[in-house]
Formats: sequence, structure tokens, C-alpha cells
Amino acid sequence: MGSHDRSLLPVGVRFRPTDPQLLQYLHWKIHGQPYFKRAVLDCDLYGEMEPWEIWLRFGGIDGEDLYFFTKLKRSTNNSGRLSAHINRKVGLANGTWSGENSASPIFATKTDKTIIGYCKRFRYENVQLPEHHGEWIMHEYSLHQDSIQQAVDSDYVLCRFKKNERLKRKLQKDLEEQQLSKRRMTT
Repeated sequence: MGSHDRSLLPVGVRFRPTDPQLLQYLHWKIHGQPYFKRAVLDCDLYGEMEPWEIWLRFGGIDGEDLYFFTKLKRSTNNSGRLSAHINRKVGLANGTWSGENSASPIFATKTDKTIIGYCKRFRYENVQLPEHHGEWIMHEYSLHQDSIQQAVDSDYVLCRFKKNERLKRKLQKDLEEQQLSKRRMTT
């Protein structure tokens, strides 16, 4: 396994948090409060490592999710000031995390419709590397503005990171259809 050994969780325990629970972890992180550090790790998902390198380094398993805290990287405008735009480039091969939807609100509970944060889905895109284009999915969780007041570091988000299983199934189906077409042509 990679440098993050997933066996650090007790035997038989899997980390399967709800969206509000993930936001609680993020709240603890940005306010400098203690949390179970083996469940959500720090990793620069907008840095120089490619998604597959991150997956291997942290012991990703197909069908499972990895959870990371990562800092948003704000772009600078022409005058050198930070802008509201977030730079979501990843790796050194011109990849990017492309937003697939607008941020969905996350409510405190099913009955309490207070918005406590947001979740946005991203897909890895890189037309120069077709074997990885669309192969990775990331859900980025952010807290509602009311929750980040007096934060130690409010630039953090929590990300759920996984392989795109739907893409894998689609590619398998396309391959099977191609093989079937070839058989029909030869008979």
C-alpha cells in the first residue's frame, strides 16, 4: 500500500460519513479543533500530483472513497489581488477538475432545512490523456459562510475522491459492443 495505510482504522470499521458529518469534520479542521485524523487526510488535490498518483499514494481501492482536506487556490487578477475565481488545475499534464453541477445545499437534518454547507461534483478532464479523461470524480464540500466566522483557516474544503465506476462500466460495454460487431461482420 501507499504511504497512507488504510488499515489504521480498526478491523471491520469503514468510514462512510453522511454529508452533514463531513461538514462537521471540516468545521473541526478550520476551527483548529481535534478530529480523527486517520479518517480525513491532508492532500493538495490542486497541486502537482495527478489523480492516479494520489490514488496510489494513499492506497485507494476500487469502489471505495478517499477523503481529504485541501486548500482552495484562488487566482490572482491583473493587479495581483486574489480574485473569487478558484484555480482547479491538477497535476503537471494540463488536467483540471471541471465542475459538473452547481453547488447543492446540505441541510442540518431532514427536518431542519438550515443550510450548513454545500457539495459540488467535479470530474477530472484532460484531453491530452484520454485514458484518464473522466476517470476521476471529486465531491468538494464547503461550509456555509455563517460557519466559517472566526475560523483558524477558512480556505480549506473537504473532498471525497474516487474512481469513476460509471465510466469504467461504459467503456466495458462499448468494448463488448465492438467485439460483438466484429463477430457479426466475420460471420
